[in-house]
Amino acid sequence: MKKNLNIKIFNNNLNNNSKTVALRKKIGDIGKTKYLPSFSKEWKNTIYCYNKNMLKNIPANDVNINKIIQSYFNLYFKDHKYVGSRKFILLRRRRTFLRKIYVSNAEIKHTNNKAIITLFTVNREKKILKNKYLKINKKINQNLINRYLLLYKNNVSKIYDIINKHKDEHDFLSVNKGYKITKKGFLKYRLEYLSKFIKLKHLYLRKIWSVIISKYWRTHLKLLRKYDLMYSLNQYKFNKLTFLPKLSNILNKIIGKKIEYNIINLKSIAYNTDLFTNALALKLKKQRMNYIKSMFSILNRAYLPKINTIKERTLVKGQKNIDLYLDKYKDLNIISNLNNTNLDKLLNEIHDTTYVGENIAVGLPTQHNKKIHNLIYNSIGYKNMGGIRLEVKGRLTKRYRADRSIYSLKWKGGLKNVDSSFKRLSSVLFRGNSKSNMTYTLTNSKRRIGAFAVKGWISGK
Repeated sequence: MKKNLNIKIFNNNLNNNSKTVALRKKIGDIGKTKYLPSFSKEWKNTIYCYNKNMLKNIPANDVNINKIIQSYFNLYFKDHKYVGSRKFILLRRRRTFLRKIYVSNAEIKHTNNKAIITLFTVNREKKILKNKYLKINKKINQNLINRYLLLYKNNVSKIYDIINKHKDEHDFLSVNKGYKITKKGFLKYRLEYLSKFIKLKHLYLRKIWSVIISKYWRTHLKLLRKYDLMYSLNQYKFNKLTFLPKLSNILNKIIGKKIEYNIINLKSIAYNTDLFTNALALKLKKQRMNYIKSMFSILNRAYLPKINTIKERTLVKGQKNIDLYLDKYKDLNIISNLNNTNLDKLLNEIHDTTYVGENIAVGLPTQHNKKIHNLIYNSIGYKNMGGIRLEVKGRLTKRYRADRSIYSLKWKGGLKNVDSSFKRLSSVLFRGNSKSNMTYTLTNSKRRIGAFAVKGWISGK
């Protein structure tokens, strides 16, 4: 009886409305796909080698490479008299200048025969030197022209007045006195004395210019030459034909491969953690400093996009708005989805990009190309800055006192990953459980009182 009862209960609970689905027609195995950021953001070095002993030298090589690159961008003239500066500035003090080229730590991608070094830079020295050069050049031009016009009016105009005064006192064509001068002789006489007058005038003007230039050379023209040389040196550091090959020869001895550079010039130091932590550490090394003002000076440089945070953090209803591949394909393997079609056609079907019109001029951007460009650009994650955070801790008092270490924390925006924290989307974790949308840097430095550290975070969304 018990067996029959169990069978009856089992049969009653069976779903007889079963439906057979062919394996090939089944789609929708793909869930919500996670965004995979660039692997270079997780590792400073990307390398594959058969001999594992080659990996042992990478940490020590990184330290040496970063020191060499920092010293390369701090290059200056060996003799200060060549530039025209009176005082000799020590290299130790020159490294603490805020008007310099800020360089991030090197990100190296190794291949079989070369190493690609990526550097983020902010050339603050270039802008300062350019403004100083233009300011002095404008001042010199105005003063030189004013001095020249003043001397010209006072002296050269007197010569013309004397000539005009005595030109009517002599009669060159006096018939009563018996003097007869031909027209040819008269013109020759006038041209001869005119040429002498022009020579004397040029000599006098050259004398005026020599006096003015010799007077201004001691002050303004020396400064103009100094800033011109410093600006040229600044630009040669980024030139692949002058100074960069010298740097490549030095780094080649450490890495042992051909060197290629990928230098990215940023508009502000607030867009890279290596840059603004180094800049803040340099500021805090000064004797007269206010660490709170210094922290806010960097936070104010970070511009966050103006968006509606409530709309951004709400869950998206409707699966089509989340992902293009959701519930459309069995897997993301290209081979299983081709089905005797071209790869170009498959990608056009996924992104819904088709040509509009047949007669298209060669070289002109079409609507089709713009759409593909927008799709690729929109697929890149963490483009916009989500927040910035600064943390300072150490001996930051103003005098020699046995105070405890000062701790300060300032931030702007937020560091949370919007996709994983609010939209319930899966996200990647980097090494050490660090978030994929965030970069972190720790910079150590010291003052006369003691040591301190600066931590910096930047998040994207």
